[in-house]
Formats: sequence, C-alpha cells, structure tokens
Amino acid sequence: MKKAKAYGRGGQWTGYLLCAAGACVYALGLNLFVSPMGFYANGVMGISQIAQAVLTDRLHISLGGVSISAALYLLLNLFLFILAVRSIGKRFLIKTGLGVVLISVLIDLIPIPKAPIINEQLTCAVIGGIACGTGTGLCLRAGGSTGGTDILGMYFAKKSHEFSVGKLNLLINAVIYVICILLFDVSVAIYCIIYAVFSSMMVDRVHTQSINVEALIFTKTDGEEIRKRIISELNRSATLWRATGGYTGTDTEVIYAVLSKYEAAILRRIVKDVDDKAFVTFREGCHIAGNFKKHL
Repeated sequence: MKKAKAYGRGGQWTGYLLCAAGACVYALGLNLFVSPMGFYANGVMGISQIAQAVLTDRLHISLGGVSISAALYLLLNLFLFILAVRSIGKRFLIKTGLGVVLISVLIDLIPIPKAPIINEQLTCAVIGGIACGTGTGLCLRAGGSTGGTDILGMYFAKKSHEFSVGKLNLLINAVIYVICILLFDVSVAIYCIIYAVFSSMMVDRVHTQSINVEALIFTKTDGEEIRKRIISELNRSATLWRATGGYTGTDTEVIYAVLSKYEAAILRRIVKDVDDKAFVTFREGCHIAGNFKKHL
C-alpha cells in the first residue's frame, strides 16, 4: 500500500487546508508585524519587498492599487515551478501554487497598519519571524511550500541528510541583508536578521519531516505485522529481533525503525492498532549516515 493510500482522500484535503492556513498565517505576520516596521522578509518575498522599495521610493514607479511586491513575488515563483515539477512532483507543485497565490492575494488585500501594532522593533521582528516561519512550516508540513527558496530547500533536503529548509533560507537571507545594509540602514538589516533567525527556527520546528526519530517497539503479540505495516504504509525499513522480557522472562519481539517526526505519529497509530499494550520509545534528533531516504 502506497503512502498516499494510507492517508486517504481526507488526508489529502487536510493537506490543502493546512497549506491554505499556513499561507494565511504567513501573510498576516508579514503585513501586521514585518512591513509596518520597514523590515524585509526571507527569500523571494524579501527580494520582492526590496524591489518594491527601490521602484516606489527611488524611481517613483507604481502599479496603481496593486502591490508591486505581491506581483513580483508571484512572477518570480513562476520561474521556480519547473524545478518543483521535475525534482519533487506535481502534488507539491499544486500545493505550492496554492500557497503562492494565496499569499500574493492576501498581502495585497490585508491592509498594512499606518502605525505599527506594537511600537517596538525587536518585538515585531521576533513575532513576525515566528508567525511567518510557522506559516511556512505549515505549508511544508502539508506537502507544499510558500514558494521561492522553500522549493530550493526542499530540493536540497531531499539530496542531503544534513540539509534543512531553514538552513538554506538563512544562507540566502545573509546575501539579501547585505544588500539591505548597502541600500538602506544597518539597524534595519540587523532587525531583519533577527526576524530571519526566528523564522528559520520555526520552519524547522513546525516542518517535522526534517526531524529524524528513532523508534523501538516491544511487543509480545505480533511484531511481524507491525514490521510489515511500517514497510507498506510508511515506506520505511524496519528490523525485527527476538528478545526476552526482564521481569517476566517471556518471549518479546523488538522492532527498530528510523523515520521522521511526522511519520512517528502514524507509527503510534499502527502500533496501537496491532498491539495496544506494546511498549514504544522514541528518540528525536538522531544522526543518520548511509541509506536513509528523506520523505517530503
């Protein structure tokens, strides 16, 4: 049974709703906390905001009532969709398209307060980073993204076990904020870096596919059934061996598997379905070397 079948159609619709919710959280964080303070966001959105500032403030170019940053954000993402189709898949493309379009529409529709909600730059940088990072992480967790560098991050995360989406965003942002220092004010760039750090942390925290988990399952009933369901429903390998209970001295079966934190929640349901008295332990953040496929 393939992974998609294991989740079912309801799970797929939940993914689209989660992606839409992530886009809303991102847009709210951007327009309510980041933009009012004159800060710049991550990746493609940050590039779009900087371009808008240059075009409107220095070259006095406008698109009427349409946000230049929203239009540029949508346009720049079109060039990255080819990479998403060829390297990651059509379902990821559809969810990413949903996220990108929603963000572009929402940042144009949600009014940016003339006076900041919180008149404290550091607080706005932190809250804005948490909100936008959470929104991005929700989209990634749903199997999509907010576009831009998230697409590149997903691509490289699939190629390397040591890589994460947040790390790539942080690297690219370093280049963006050097441009901010050259074009604008050093203090603005510093607060933007603080925003980027908190955003990156929240992306990796919410996007649980990037967190590796070791699982040990001890059962006295049917370890073989659990092993088979791990392979069929999660598309993961699992090792099974026989052991002896310390207190009872009875035969026990032990199943060992490594998977993502997101898949660990599914594994809990599998184990409970087969043996609700099984003893299960999980260890997060384990280092992995060798043949381990990162599921995105």
